[in-house]
Amino acid sequence: MSVAAAAMLAIGIPFVAFANLVLFHFYVRGSFVLDTGLLASLMWHSDATLTQPASVGGGSYFGTHASLLFLPASALSWCLPFSMPQFFAGVVGLSHALLALSVFWLLVEGFGLRRGAGPWIAALAALGFAFSGLAIAIARYPHFETLIAAFFLLFAVAQVLGYRRLAIAFFVLGLATREDAGFHYVAILGLLVTLNVACGIPLRQQRTEWTFALAALFYAIAVMAVQRLLFPDTSAFVRVYLGDPPLAHLGAGLIAHRLLYFVVGLPYILYPALGACIWAVRARNPSIVLAFAASIPWLLVHMLAKAPLAGMLVSYYAFPFLIALAWPLLAVMRQQQRTGNAGDPSMVIVGFATLLALSFVPGIGIHDPGRLPLPQAFWDPPSLARQAATDRAVVAISAARPMLGRLLVDNSVAAVAPNGFVQSEVPFLLGDEAAPSEAITSPDTAVFFADGYDARRLHAIADAAGLTKRYAMPGTQIHLAARQRLEEIPSLAGLVAAEPGDARK
Repeated sequence: MSVAAAAMLAIGIPFVAFANLVLFHFYVRGSFVLDTGLLASLMWHSDATLTQPASVGGGSYFGTHASLLFLPASALSWCLPFSMPQFFAGVVGLSHALLALSVFWLLVEGFGLRRGAGPWIAALAALGFAFSGLAIAIARYPHFETLIAAFFLLFAVAQVLGYRRLAIAFFVLGLATREDAGFHYVAILGLLVTLNVACGIPLRQQRTEWTFALAALFYAIAVMAVQRLLFPDTSAFVRVYLGDPPLAHLGAGLIAHRLLYFVVGLPYILYPALGACIWAVRARNPSIVLAFAASIPWLLVHMLAKAPLAGMLVSYYAFPFLIALAWPLLAVMRQQQRTGNAGDPSMVIVGFATLLALSFVPGIGIHDPGRLPLPQAFWDPPSLARQAATDRAVVAISAARPMLGRLLVDNSVAAVAPNGFVQSEVPFLLGDEAAPSEAITSPDTAVFFADGYDARRLHAIADAAGLTKRYAMPGTQIHLAARQRLEEIPSLAGLVAAEPGDARK
């Protein structure tokens, strides 16, 4: 009974907290079309080709990533009474709950924390992992790649505990999350096989490990080959990493800057890695740092990347290190199984807790584009009434587009309904980059969240264009600046209220 209660605590708290964070991101602080709104729209009521919303130009998302997992997720969304942001919040919450599940499962069943305070200790360790400094840094820019790490950890735990069918299921789910997941999986499994051979374990005794490694490699290569065949003009690797012409963006100054940022801006990766090295030396178990070592190629690729966020390895780009952070538990479990020496689980808990604590070492310039107030966003989600009012308001604004003249909306508004607006109506789609001059010339209506990412810029554009009629939409964060009287537009009547600063007054 205590195991079930502890499991519910370990899994339920991360699910609720990170779902709340995403809802806060959408409805209170304001989200982005790229990538939160885009991903949410692809997982909710999408079609078989994962057509991207009009606000980002359309086209199939498969040209960017072969995320086959989105197809059953979208099919499920038709059966559930959730809005698009709510469904996506559930997916993000689930990804962190699965992280917690992997650690809890291994500690309870693998290390024997079944009796007395054991399940509650396991639950605390699982919660620490789900809310680690690394996990929180990734969640500040909500994405789906955490599922790649979660499914791999569940696969590895199921494998080490002898649940072969479950291991295969989690392995397949992980590969289906994104086409390059196979490369991450083969890096770890391949290095594991190599290390075992060096320790005297022949290949014939590692048939399971190298079979999964080869399967991951072949899947990734095959899917990417098909992807290039079907979408020859679209390459996320060229756009984000290689550049065109290849590597023309590189210079000594850029590399030096990124190396410096890795030291001062990514403590949630660096310090746990150093801690794992010390643990490996003290335990005489080099496998403890195996997943960190397997992530070095990923780190090097990002040091050379074209895109600034990728080059800094911030936010969701750091997801492979979630595997590395939990891997020491699997390394110790494997060593115990090989030697037949169960050992003292308390020392394993202390070592793991130390790595989690090191992930909270303060850094400089932590990437936080959504400016999410933590921990408030974990426990203070928008009310259902605010969510419903915001959804209604954005739908009404989209319906009124033909009568609003030249319309501009911020990321926060477009992210709630990415298919409700076209690309030219979202001037700051690419974030901090300057909007095209033709996109902001003489607008007739500007719509933005009060504290949204684009609010100040759109407010300045509205002032410069002489949009003197100002409105709010009660119950939401949405504000409007217009050239005409919006209360006379049928779809907006009853939803808008003139602000006290309206020039008409």
